[in-house]
Amino acid sequence: MKSVLLASTILLAATSAGMAADAVASDPVVAPYSWTGFYAGVHGGYSWGSGDGAYPEPGVGQYETAYPEAQGGLLGAQVGYNHQWGSLVLGIEGDLSYSWADGSSRINTFPGGVDADGRTDSEYTYLASITGRAGYAFDRTLLYAKGGIGFTRLEITDYDDPETFNARGSETLTGWTVGGGVEHALNDKWSVKGEYQFYRFSGDVAVNDPVAFRTYEGDFDVHAIKIGLNYKF
Repeated sequence: MKSVLLASTILLAATSAGMAADAVASDPVVAPYSWTGFYAGVHGGYSWGSGDGAYPEPGVGQYETAYPEAQGGLLGAQVGYNHQWGSLVLGIEGDLSYSWADGSSRINTFPGGVDADGRTDSEYTYLASITGRAGYAFDRTLLYAKGGIGFTRLEITDYDDPETFNARGSETLTGWTVGGGVEHALNDKWSVKGEYQFYRFSGDVAVNDPVAFRTYEGDFDVHAIKIGLNYKF
């Protein structure tokens, strides 16, 4: 009887140990997500921009101030590369957005700020940037900051009241840009992101079509909010 009980105890113990080993072996081992690699994607969003600069009136020696402003949707694409060391992620990214931003603003005399009986219509047709990125990864979630060089093309059209067209002009402007956002990996290939980006552009815009007329001399700032989808190769 004692032999039977001893054998049963040994069998039960061996069976339990085997079941525990099978359970441990069957538990999947999830490897940490890696942000290292090339990626490409698309984005959409909204941007708004404004400026404040000297706008001398030709022939009369009177300085006026123009306030070009525009706002509208964005649609574009981005490509980049990340490399991860522990939780630190460093990378480089280039993006290009088509812009539907446009707007209208008054022209004021300087000094005094009195309405000069005219306006400017403004639009910027694209936003682009080349930036470095630095982030901290919480496994599949990445918090990052970015900064680099930005590009746009600003067009200004001049009118006298009520609707007398004078001239228009456009220039490609460069400047600096900074921003930040959060990106989350849905699986090993796809990720979604949301980010804010600020641009400051400097340079003159000659309003000279069909004839030389005026030149806008000032900065132009743009704020952009983007939602994107990336695919990692």
